[in-house]
Amino acid sequence: MEYVWKLNGHKFDNIEKHIAIIPIGSVERHGDHLPLGTDAVEAQFVAEEVAKKVKGHLFPTIWYGSSIYLSKFPGTINIESNAFRLYVYNVLKEIARNGYKLIVIINGHGGNTSLLNIAAKDAAYEMNATYIIIDWWKDVGKETRQKLFTQPGHAGDDETSAMLYLEEEDVDIDKAKDYTPKWLPKVSIQSPIIENYLYPDAVLGGPTKADKEKGKQWLESVVNDIVKIIIEVNEILANKNKD
Repeated sequence: MEYVWKLNGHKFDNIEKHIAIIPIGSVERHGDHLPLGTDAVEAQFVAEEVAKKVKGHLFPTIWYGSSIYLSKFPGTINIESNAFRLYVYNVLKEIARNGYKLIVIINGHGGNTSLLNIAAKDAAYEMNATYIIIDWWKDVGKETRQKLFTQPGHAGDDETSAMLYLEEEDVDIDKAKDYTPKWLPKVSIQSPIIENYLYPDAVLGGPTKADKEKGKQWLESVVNDIVKIIIEVNEILANKNKD
């Protein structure tokens, strides 16, 4: 793998460019026990591990995201939807313009999802490139997540376990408080009233049940699943190029 930001101009000019991987997260409140940068830290770890396995080029993390739901909490840095979408769209276009044909987006924040899909779709058809958008915590590693965690969610059992594995020194588990509402939406609902109901303390799930080893197992399964997806898509692209 290569860290793109560490390459000098000469090496970048001469290196083979194919798979680019870019992590995108957010800076927002995760209860009182997790770091504000949790979403970016986790996405960056997953992206780096995937890049190692597929010999991809890792691009710098986009730390800030669309976090309007949790913007009432101190520490959250919310980027307005149009600004975020347009910024990501330009970054994705530029990666393709520099010669990469397969760009993998490792997203660590739910508020980014819909905007990333729009940005990537627009960039794909303008640049004739292929973009894979993966919400790493829900699109992959599903069986492992279901087996390991009883109260997953934002700053919940699963996310706290992952951070205990990645940056245990930054997790204050003594400040963790469980919160699971009696009702959870089964469809997409855009409503500040519902969001306030779901996240009264910027936590959804049971962080007190978190465990470092569970976090390790989950992240490993996530990385392996993403690698399989990239290999499958890459094979299709390679075969099309032969036609």
